[in-house]
Amino acid sequence: MASCFRGGSGISSISSLPSLPHRTRLSVLPVKCLSSRQSRDSDSDSDLRTTPSPSSTSGFSPYGWCAGIGGVGFLETTYLSYLRLTNSDAFCPIGGASCGDVLNSDYAVVFGVPLPFIGMFAYGLVAVLGLLLARKSFPIGINESYGRLILLGSSTSMAAASAYFLYILSTNFSGATCSYCLTSALLSFSLFFISLKEFSVEEIQKVLGVQLCIASLVVAALSTSYSSIEPLSSSPPW
Repeated sequence: MASCFRGGSGISSISSLPSLPHRTRLSVLPVKCLSSRQSRDSDSDSDLRTTPSPSSTSGFSPYGWCAGIGGVGFLETTYLSYLRLTNSDAFCPIGGASCGDVLNSDYAVVFGVPLPFIGMFAYGLVAVLGLLLARKSFPIGINESYGRLILLGSSTSMAAASAYFLYILSTNFSGATCSYCLTSALLSFSLFFISLKEFSVEEIQKVLGVQLCIASLVVAALSTSYSSIEPLSSSPPW
């Protein structure tokens, strides 16, 4: 190894050193030193790139569930609407002849409109709103706040109607069973609780009066429509 000698005037010239028997090429590689802070920042950046966000691993969002439940309800009411238009009997594995009389009952019509048609509109609206809220894409003039309120109001009206129908079924039609009616009630209550869960306590307090008014209007409208109907013990009220 070559060494340097300091003289009186500085470092002696390399040419004064004895020649080496073998030529050796020395390569100098640049080394960039990172501070500890920069190292920590790069590690955190790599963690962010490799660690998936909670939203990507949580599966369906609540509004995605609303869209799916609304789609199931839409298919059910579409089938019942088809039976209504063709005067066909519904296939019901539970309830027997009770489900066959559903579309022929006087309680299957509200102000001249068959209930399955109303259900198609309600479930279709909920399904579309759920998709829009899940994708964060809204038409012109509607933002996320309005979409959430419309979804909550729709699910509230559906849950109130289902509760009213269950009351009539249990009081005026004891012993009658309709699987389509119970399924629709389960879907409506599920939509209501899922949409309500997305509101904070403060937000619920602000819209509580509106929700109570919606539920009262639904019950009053159904009571008015059914006021002249004699209870029928042979068919459920839906």
